[in-house]
Amino acid sequence: MAHYLRYVLHSDALHYTAIMSSKPGLSGIVCAQCEQPEAKCWCEKFCVLCQSQVDIRLCTDGLMYCEPCRTACDYKLANA
Repeated sequence: MAHYLRYVLHSDALHYTAIMSSKPGLSGIVCAQCEQPEAKCWCEKFCVLCQSQVDIRLCTDGLMYCEPCRTACDYKLANA
């Protein structure tokens, strides 16, 4: 890993990685496109698998799915 981060000072490497890999203060699951929780999401709502616009909900991966696709693929709701 030291070779990959050779352009970052060794003393700053751990701090640099922590900043780049997390969003401080952000809690819960957010929409992958607008980075808002489901209640505040302003995106057009459609299933990413079948493009249905019926019963669309945000799931734990940050994407939106319809109920049949959630059931078939065993996706969990973001707020469940």
